[in-house]
Amino acid sequence: MLSSRRACWGFLAAAVSLVAGLALFHPVSQAAPPADSDSDSEKQEAQARKERYTNWMRTYAEGTNIRLQAQGDEKEQTAKLVPNPVFRYSDEQRAIPDATLWVWTQHARPVAFQKVEGNNQGSPKWTICFASLSEGLLRVRWPGAREYASRKPGVHFDPVPRAEPPAATARARTVQLRAIKDRFAGRLSVNNDGTGGAETRTIAKPIFEYSDPDTKLPLGAIFGMTSTGTNPDLLLLIEARRDGDGKLRWEYAHARMTSASLRVRLDDAEIWAEEDLPNRAFDNWTYFFLAREFN
Repeated sequence: MLSSRRACWGFLAAAVSLVAGLALFHPVSQAAPPADSDSDSEKQEAQARKERYTNWMRTYAEGTNIRLQAQGDEKEQTAKLVPNPVFRYSDEQRAIPDATLWVWTQHARPVAFQKVEGNNQGSPKWTICFASLSEGLLRVRWPGAREYASRKPGVHFDPVPRAEPPAATARARTVQLRAIKDRFAGRLSVNNDGTGGAETRTIAKPIFEYSDPDTKLPLGAIFGMTSTGTNPDLLLLIEARRDGDGKLRWEYAHARMTSASLRVRLDDAEIWAEEDLPNRAFDNWTYFFLAREFN
């Protein structure tokens, strides 16, 4: 019996030695190759390009001066730029890799929108697209002494039919705004006979929201209508305004940021139709190109 135990222990010791030997002389597996440095450099370059775009866009927006024509006893006033872009987008179909949207206000209400787009169609350039949202006239002066003066107000408001009065709470008003937004639809690049064109999609989240300075309740919102992803070609404004009796009601207005023909519907009934604008003698919006010195 003792000899059997010694044999077992001897066999076990030999097995342990064999395993240890195998572990000692087993080739060490090679370490995983380092992460691909090309991916990191691409990310760094993309971030650097975004910063270059952002800095140029901001400088150009800050150098844009908008003067609102005097009305009644008021003096001409300068619109106030919202410090940061309210929307950022790209448009692959139109070769726009990066773009920002800027807003100017007066007494909390928006009075002007301006797109600053990187444009890669042909030689590298910038596209500047400006739209008045003022109910009066305005003048614009851009860096480089370029100027524009509107000939008509930028927007005209109409009451939203069959809409409940603006609610008394912020949450309920936000729900009302989004429900009203869903009642609008549009098409761009429509033929003269009303056929064809691309149906627009209304971006779910407002591009810009603003509140009543006194009550702090939501006063209005601007939604983008687009046919190419997230690039807003049309602007839908919905705002709580007072009627002739001083009662609040929801009203709407539209502004265009495209020269294409358009149709806009409310509850499937056409409410706005305009044809192509072949030149740049626009009444309340305009666009132009500038050379871009970097990619």
